[in-house]
Parts: sequence; C-alpha cells; structure tokens
Amino acid sequence: MSDIKKLKLMGANILLSLGGIAFALVIAEIGLRIVGISYPSFYQVDEYRGHTLIPNFSDWWISEGKGYVSINSDGLRDKEHSTTKPENSYRIAVIGDSFSEAIQVNAEETFWSAIAQQLPSCPALQGKKVEVINFGVGDYGTAQELMTLKHHVWKYSPDLVLLEIFTGNDIVNNSQALSPADRFSPFLKKENGKFKMDLSFKETETYRRRDSFVRRFVFSVINHSRLLQVINEAKRVMNLKKEANRNLSTNPANDDIIPALDFDINLYQESQNKDWQEAWEVTEELIKQINTEVKSKNADFLAVTISNPPQVYPDLKIRDAAGTLRDRLSQLGATNLFYPDERIQKLGQKKGFTVFNLAKPMQEYADKNQVFLHGFDNTRMGVGHWNKQGHQLAGKLITQKLCQHLL
Repeated sequence: MSDIKKLKLMGANILLSLGGIAFALVIAEIGLRIVGISYPSFYQVDEYRGHTLIPNFSDWWISEGKGYVSINSDGLRDKEHSTTKPENSYRIAVIGDSFSEAIQVNAEETFWSAIAQQLPSCPALQGKKVEVINFGVGDYGTAQELMTLKHHVWKYSPDLVLLEIFTGNDIVNNSQALSPADRFSPFLKKENGKFKMDLSFKETETYRRRDSFVRRFVFSVINHSRLLQVINEAKRVMNLKKEANRNLSTNPANDDIIPALDFDINLYQESQNKDWQEAWEVTEELIKQINTEVKSKNADFLAVTISNPPQVYPDLKIRDAAGTLRDRLSQLGATNLFYPDERIQKLGQKKGFTVFNLAKPMQEYADKNQVFLHGFDNTRMGVGHWNKQGHQLAGKLITQKLCQHLL
C-alpha cells in the first residue's frame, strides 16, 4: 500500500473516530437534558459585592431540592419589576442571602411570594397592591446586603426594606478572620475606632481572574452544556470532599450532634473568642448602618432572623434529650439555641427598629406537626435550606408580623 493510501486511510479512521466521539457527546447531552440533570452557575463578579446573579439567565437547580431559576434583566431571582413604583401600591425590598435567593424551590413557593400573595388582605394597606422585590443572593453576608441596598435597591423606591438574617453563617461571613481564606467580598473593618468598608477584594488575583473575558466565556459555554456542567460539578464535589477531610483531621472534636448538622458553639453563647467578639461587633454595626440607610430614605425597616437547622429539628429525642444536642451544648457552656436571635432582638430594641425572630414559632410548628422545615429528599431532611413547607410557614409568619407592624 502506498504512503498516500495509508495517509488517506489514517485520515478516514481519525474522522470516523472523531465523528463517533461527537455523536456520543451529543447523545450524552441530549440524555442529560431529557432526565433533567443540570448544575449551572448563576453567578458573576460584581465590583461592590464580590458576586451577583447573571442577568437574563435561567436553568434548573437540582443539587439541593429542585427549582426553576429565572433571573430577570436586573440580575434578580424574580420577575421583571418597573423601577417606577405603580400607583396605589406598597413595595417591599427583600435583601438577604441564599434563603432569600431560594433556588432550591420554585419562585411561587418562596416566602417572598407568599408575602406578596397574603399581605394585601392586611387592613392597614386599604386595598393597595403589594409588590415584593427579591434582592437575595446566595453566600451573601450583611456587608454585601448593605452594598446591595446602597447601590441597587433605591432605584425601585421601596416603602419597606426587609433584611433577612441567617445566623447560621452571617456572623461568620461578616468576619474576615472567621471566613474562608478564599472568600472575596467586601468586609466592614474597624480602624482607629471608625468603621470603613474594605473593597480590596477587587485587587485580588481571584477577582481579576473571574472577571476576565476568558473566564466569563468558559463559564458561559459551561452554562449552556449539561455535559460540561456534570464534569464541573464532579470536580467541585471532589474538592469539597478534600476540604471536609482536612477539616475533620484538624478539628476532630467538631462531631455532629444531630446527624449532618454542623454548628460552632460560639454562635450559641457569649463567646470569649476574640474573632467571634469582633464578628458580632461588625455584624451589629452593619445592621445598624442598614437601619440608618433605610431611615435616611424615609422607608420602613424590618429585620427578620430566620431559623437555622438545629433550632427547628423536629425530633425532641435528638434535639433536647440528655446526651444529645442540649446536653452537649450545656457541656460546652451554651444553654440557649436562640442566643443569636435574642441578641439581634436586643439590638433592635436599643436602636429603635423592629426585629422579628422566626426560629421559636417555627420550632413550635415543627415539633407539633413533626415536619422538617429544612432539607430535601435529594439531600437530607432537617439540614440545609428551607424546603417548600419552611418557606410557606416563614411567609405566613412574616406576613402576620408585617401586618402588625403596619397597623
């Protein structure tokens, strides 16, 4: 056989192999779409907050729960809203973290949708149309929520700002010392007795890399390919397992009391740890600044501390029985699961703004009805974010509080 014929045969075999691979990839992509498997990234960098949602992007979220996530043209996990407030309407802006973003459920199942549906019946509103605009973004701390308020909320002219506070990680997220080393976000810092917002994350290599054209292009391609999303998710899970193993080896005493419920004992007591003391000081200052900002715009303010999983785990034998969570907390010097909620409540009383603590009434409901308000069948019940029942109960309770507040 001549060299030319050999080259032609080799070329044909290569093309046939490439064609087979391409066909297999197309079939895999179609198969993943048919069965509904997707692991998109909904986030892009933001110069004030570190990250925000990608405008005009929609996809399914199935990693925890299942929700169809549609992001509007202004980067909100919500429907479109006019910046001009409609006549005879009452507008509420919700700022918060992943519990407000709520990608684990469909938009109509969220607590903010429940408020929009139920609050119009409040006599104080006298028939006004209620519009709730959701500014929640996953992994936000209170500093990012303050920056959202300053740079994004006011163009919508809300009548009331609702700050959702998740004590489970907000205090940690507000502290550069307690946060993971690779977290890039604004931090409120105290220098010479004065608080100042530090935006130095914009100078980090991580931020510049994520803001580069190449990175944005690569993730845009990934977001449009289910196969690439699966590969990217597998890589992420492997990294998480490595990190978990490292944490377990360095902190062997941090055993779970309730299965899969992680908590830091410092959250539930007057901590003697310097980093935690500073984290609380910063957190309280951020909440005060949000209150001041809202009042300066002649709007109303409501802070809502939501439940964290240990507080509402609906099994008294596990949560409260001797030898389990209550006993373990007592041994470590903490006796009150509601310490962070009550601390923020006292701050509101001192500074003259309303704080609504959700954890206690949600615990009562969970115990009475023996239902999990956190967790999903595809992850683990009792942990993680609110499920549909959690959102519906929270929406009902917040609506009642809002109506009382307005009256």
